[in-house]
Amino acid sequence: MAFWAAILWALLASVLGGLYLLGAFRRRRATEPPLDKGHIPWLGYALDFRKNSAEFLKKMQRRHGDIFTVLIGGHYFTFIMDPFSFGTIVKASRAKLDFQRFAGELVARVFGYHHSENDHKIVQVASTKHLAGDGLAVMTQAMMENLRTLLFHKRGSREEERPWQEDGLFHFSYNIVFRAGYLALFGNKPGNGPQDKVKATEHDLSQSEELFNEFRKYDRLFPRLAYAVLPPGDKMEAERLKRLFWQVLSVKNSRQKDNISGWVSDQEQFLAEA
Repeated sequence: MAFWAAILWALLASVLGGLYLLGAFRRRRATEPPLDKGHIPWLGYALDFRKNSAEFLKKMQRRHGDIFTVLIGGHYFTFIMDPFSFGTIVKASRAKLDFQRFAGELVARVFGYHHSENDHKIVQVASTKHLAGDGLAVMTQAMMENLRTLLFHKRGSREEERPWQEDGLFHFSYNIVFRAGYLALFGNKPGNGPQDKVKATEHDLSQSEELFNEFRKYDRLFPRLAYAVLPPGDKMEAERLKRLFWQVLSVKNSRQKDNISGWVSDQEQFLAEA
């Protein structure tokens, strides 16, 4: 009898210890934002967040205000809904708030990339060189040229006028800026003669449009992917899209382009030499 009692006590202690480590007994402290764990143990609001993340956050904001913490799939996440508060939080010292560990886990989850200790330094060096001063002027010029191509290029023969197309302002801006940024960073298809350049431009327009459409699919999945609450079907779609992006943005493909940005080429070189 004493033996079975010891087994039961050990089992109970293990269960309680596991629940404690999972944060089941967590309570809001005096200096913390509102805490909402939902009604389902461990899962919390995972199902609500999976169903419609935007509406869920709006509902929590109406209930708790601009800053709140919720339980989603065994993890506690604090959301800050007021964009004017971001600057203060980002500038906080690492002793209070360190993004590196979380960023590493997030990048691995959403892009399948496991960073090394030198990655941050490589990005910092390339960004200082190409996203500031003279380097930024070069990048800005490339961006402007691609914006001009996207906005004013007419498909078809010169005699044909492209018909007007109506679109929402957000989608139009998102489309143009994404495609111009992609072409400015990862280059253009080579074209030797005038005819080749026309075909190369058409290819850039078509390929960037296709990539944008695929990225929009990924963008819609991103919030739930980041919090690991995607259903199986959407998770398979996210994996397909990640493989597509890895292929399109691979070093092998980038070396076949002209006008690739120094920000990208330098990082590729640094990583190859690391």
